[in-house]
Amino acid sequence: MRSIRKSATAIVAGSLLLAACSGGGESSGPPKVARVTINSLASTIEVGATLQFTTLAFDAKGNSLAGKTTTWSSSAAAVATVDNQGIVLGVTPGVATITASVDGISATQGVTVIPVPVTLVVIDNRTPTVKEGGSIQLSAVTQDAIGRTLSGRPITWSSANPTIASVSQTGLIAGLTSGSTYIRASSEGKTDSVVMRVRGLNAPTFAGTAPSTWTPSTAATITGANFAADLASNEVYVSGTRATVTAATTTSLSITVPSITQLPCTPTGPVPVAVVVNGDSALGSATLAMATPRQLAVGQSMLLTSQADLQCNEFSATGGTYVVTAFNYGTTFAANASFQLVAAARASATSALMAPSLVAVLPPASPPSFGPVISQPVTNTDRFTRGHTDALNASIARLNAHPHMRQGLEARRARGQRAALLSVSPSSSAAAVASAPLVVPSVGDKQWKRMMRTFGNYQTFDSVRVRVVYVGPKLIIMEDSLSPLAGTMDNEYATIGAEFDRDMFGYLANFGDPLVLDSLTDNNGRVIAVFSKKVNDYTTGNGGSLLGFVTSCDFGLRSDPDPRNVCLPSNEGEYFYAFVPNPTGTGNGNWSLINWRHYVRGTLIHEFKHVLMFAERISRDASFAEEGWLEEATAQQATELWARRLYNNSPQRGDIKWTDGLVCDYVRPPDARCADPVESIGHHMGFLYRHNAANESKSIINSSDIVIYGASWSFARWVTDTYGGDEGTFLRSLVQQKNDRGINNLQLRTGKPWSEMLGYWSLATASDNYPGGTITDPRAQLPSWNTRDIFARMSAGLRFSDGTAAFPRPFPLNVRVMSFGTFPDVARNVFALPGGGFAAWEISGTQTQPQVLAIRATNGGPPPANVGMAVVRVK
Repeated sequence: MRSIRKSATAIVAGSLLLAACSGGGESSGPPKVARVTINSLASTIEVGATLQFTTLAFDAKGNSLAGKTTTWSSSAAAVATVDNQGIVLGVTPGVATITASVDGISATQGVTVIPVPVTLVVIDNRTPTVKEGGSIQLSAVTQDAIGRTLSGRPITWSSANPTIASVSQTGLIAGLTSGSTYIRASSEGKTDSVVMRVRGLNAPTFAGTAPSTWTPSTAATITGANFAADLASNEVYVSGTRATVTAATTTSLSITVPSITQLPCTPTGPVPVAVVVNGDSALGSATLAMATPRQLAVGQSMLLTSQADLQCNEFSATGGTYVVTAFNYGTTFAANASFQLVAAARASATSALMAPSLVAVLPPASPPSFGPVISQPVTNTDRFTRGHTDALNASIARLNAHPHMRQGLEARRARGQRAALLSVSPSSSAAAVASAPLVVPSVGDKQWKRMMRTFGNYQTFDSVRVRVVYVGPKLIIMEDSLSPLAGTMDNEYATIGAEFDRDMFGYLANFGDPLVLDSLTDNNGRVIAVFSKKVNDYTTGNGGSLLGFVTSCDFGLRSDPDPRNVCLPSNEGEYFYAFVPNPTGTGNGNWSLINWRHYVRGTLIHEFKHVLMFAERISRDASFAEEGWLEEATAQQATELWARRLYNNSPQRGDIKWTDGLVCDYVRPPDARCADPVESIGHHMGFLYRHNAANESKSIINSSDIVIYGASWSFARWVTDTYGGDEGTFLRSLVQQKNDRGINNLQLRTGKPWSEMLGYWSLATASDNYPGGTITDPRAQLPSWNTRDIFARMSAGLRFSDGTAAFPRPFPLNVRVMSFGTFPDVARNVFALPGGGFAAWEISGTQTQPQVLAIRATNGGPPPANVGMAVVRVK
């Protein structure tokens, strides 16, 4: 109707235009109407539909006349009505004449109203059966295009084989001989059909079963009458799955119950059993016990990873609340798996898929107000994290491709050569300064340093003239002489350097010794941080930017007889390259002094953890660096150890909350709550939030995904807390390895399989600090950090500068919240879950019958490999 009215509008507009353009002619008063025409897009409409009529008026010379009023009427209002706007409404089938009058001049247009056509015929009984000689009544309805029932439409009935079943024109079916045929109902050219089965007078009957309880893959017997004496003529179905008939008489069938992988998982109890003999069927039931009984007290958990354990599990009728995770313990991110969490109960309980969030934690009554607390937009955070990931992965790849770096350093020492700390020009080679004295520099000394310009390209570099601004017991800081604030920041550098020497270096000792190769490199007993605006300006191939970086190239040599040992950008020592403040800069370089100090300190300890890993691996002639995801996780742990000191020395396994100090990650000085606000653990939680908000598409072992800075850290923290014993001893055991890495490294250090670690961590992530719940199994807890409290406070209090919520959901994890009973497909199916990923459910409500849970393939078959299930009863 919109298109019709638009056309009418266009016609009227055209009339106005023609009237405006007509000139000359009569000059003695307005012209009179001499002729009227009616325009419409159709002359036939359905009952209930409308049609727009419009008019054009003309004078005696054929000029159109605008501004005239039309009077409308219908010759048969019972058939069609017309309003003052010319809109015709079909009322009942028939013919009516529409008259339009303008200034006494009329025109007519006939309109035919037709019934709404039948679009669909639907027979009510979709699986009708009748005994030979019996009858059954069928009915059918007609519907229009939008599903409305149309009454009074004649329906014609027919049978495809009247010798098997006949049908009257009222839909009464008569069963004549055993067999099956189609019964059809037709109206106005539309037809529906159903299969009608006529059962013979000697159809099989179902009397009983033995033994009293059936189990999968075992022998069973069905007794009755009118079975076929030959095997081929008998079919038996248990819960819809065909069983194997092993022996047959006219009164008894011997079968093998289908295997557990073929049967749908159901609680112990009666299941339907069908016997089909030559097309005739008899229905009965048998008690089937296929589920493994499970019992969890409140607080207890269980982990199921073998295919046999996952097939079917039955939880007794005690109610409560369960948290369930299903996880993919494939060892690569790309090893995805699709499956379903089958949940069923014998009761007719209904389940509804609720909002994808576990029970929400209410924010505090007076949430903290921080104002525009996130100074760097999320896009910048992502860009810096991508840049850091690119740089680390390039360094890991170089070490993996150059397993002889320590041997090269040893060979140089045997030749009596040693790279000098001081060089006189950017072009000086190692050979030219081989005999230079090895001394610790003094504040004010100037040197040339090399900086890798393009990650992965070890033939080019930038030369940077630096000045030594701090020399401490374990750290030397050098400032690029061309930095925007060069020469004005010595006190800032001294403060940061003192903090590193006092606190950070000691926390790094929990992982190993970053100076383990110092005697083979610059031999100054210190690590070195170079601050240069070039770091602000560098970009990586993945569109990343940098706050800082390290490179395994610095443990290579600038020149060597063996080209495998050469890396031209090397400074032959333990180096970190960091960004600088640039208050008047643009883009990535626009850093105020306050924001720079807020971020640079955590970056310092994080990056030197990478230096430490490279040094420890190279010292052992490693063929492999640590895998990126676990190296980032443990570097985040290094920052975390320092953060716990900032948070009033909060202990390991202390269940640290927001109020314990995390607030200071987000404020800027001056702020009465935080004497020294600094970014230390906030981005851990931010990336963990992002992982949890998309947990079914994320993986903790995907080194290319920036969420590992939160999710992989949380996993490594949980492993350390749960299996690590003494924190420092365990962390050193992870790092001080030759070639163990990634999942294998963790399995060897903990003695636990990857499936157990991933399974219980996923369960802890979903259930830790469950509101009003109880968890007695420490493996189902996150002992060190109360993420539920932290996420709720982040959601309540953190805003971007435009006022939008930085973390909208108080508990970001996607949890499928269900009541006891049978789950619909949308709640149970999981598609393409990556290796190292998990999905989560919460099940609660009134449980009147046993509840079963199983992991199956999406087609109901055996579960896919490397998928497990973890369950904890929290209430």
